[in-house]
Amino acid sequence: MKDLFKFLNILIIASIFQIISSNPSYEDYTFLFLEKFKIGPHSKEINMILNSITSKSILFTNSKRDYSEEISKKRNSDVLIDKINFNGEIIPSFPFNLKLDETKLNNPKIQGEFGLGIDNENSNVFVDTLYENKIINHKILEIEVLEEKNKDTLFLNFNPKINEFTFCDLASKLKEDNFYAESWICNLSHIIIGSNKGDLAWNNTLETNGKVVFDTRTKYIYIPKDYIKYISTIWSINNDGCKTVLDTENDEKYFKCNLTMEKNIYSMPSIYFIIGGYGYRLKPEELFEKDGDHFTSLIRFINEENDLWILGVPFLREYKLLFDYNKTRVGLSGQDILNYKEEYQKWIVDSAEKNSKLLYGYSCETIIFIIGTIIGVCIILYVSFWLYRTWRRDNDKYFIKLDEPVDKSKHYN
Repeated sequence: MKDLFKFLNILIIASIFQIISSNPSYEDYTFLFLEKFKIGPHSKEINMILNSITSKSILFTNSKRDYSEEISKKRNSDVLIDKINFNGEIIPSFPFNLKLDETKLNNPKIQGEFGLGIDNENSNVFVDTLYENKIINHKILEIEVLEEKNKDTLFLNFNPKINEFTFCDLASKLKEDNFYAESWICNLSHIIIGSNKGDLAWNNTLETNGKVVFDTRTKYIYIPKDYIKYISTIWSINNDGCKTVLDTENDEKYFKCNLTMEKNIYSMPSIYFIIGGYGYRLKPEELFEKDGDHFTSLIRFINEENDLWILGVPFLREYKLLFDYNKTRVGLSGQDILNYKEEYQKWIVDSAEKNSKLLYGYSCETIIFIIGTIIGVCIILYVSFWLYRTWRRDNDKYFIKLDEPVDKSKHYN
């Protein structure tokens, strides 16, 4: 009986540990904060995570939070009426949909989540209020991530230069029970391998017909496991210096390389993600990080039924993100943007010309030179053959000497 009681205690403790460990670890995968976010009648400054995959905003409160009493709790269900201050811009009171979450999250750096998803009923209230109070000229928000002193700093720009962006229209929504149902989702048509625009391996272009979301909370690029063989082959992973590792806790695979492979890693070809007809390049050095005595990839391969690709901070460091709530589209701005249709058509034309071009396309001088060369070679071969035949005839050792002359009359009688 004691053994049974002991076993039940262990089972209960293990279950509790499993519940705790299964919750998202904000310290591990969230580090983009709105550090100048102020809320409440006394403009209490707090740090909010920017969450681009949900339209709901949450404030983590408990008795230990020093700002919990400063929040004006004029509640209408889960909606708070309050003042918001963004970088000195004070936004008048309006329904902010700030849901209180009495969590025991003890990370002092994280005090809430600010949702900027696509759900019209929630996030558009915030954007509409900005627009109506002439704080923004268009119902558009730009997100920029800058790395400063080994730290990622997040900026919100309320009046971006729209003409600097390339756009993709939103893809069809996921099912409501999907974790990314409220995300800004674009179609991901292809991925291309190449060091730069002029060195694209078009023959290794892979059609995906997938979907992509932009997640500001994660430090990784998540790719469905179906593509691990393709990436590992292109990058020559699974050799003596690099291998594929399974993270059993999260059921994710990633690449792990020895420090001696640093030069090899940085010489790997880049990956272009084709989104909305444009290619966005990520270099290999942007997709690996030093982890102790190894380099580990920031690409994580996961089980995903919807062929969903999740682009986190490694992508956002290179490209500004723009959410257009009025036209429901996503904009991207940065370096190394490839016009996929234009470059692909150019490659098709160039390939066709190379395959069909014999004498066509060459100058008259080149054609005359080629014909003259062919005729010259033929003459040299003919003369060489004639000299060889003459030499054989004049050489006695190739003829048999007869002792007596032949009487030909005997053969005709």
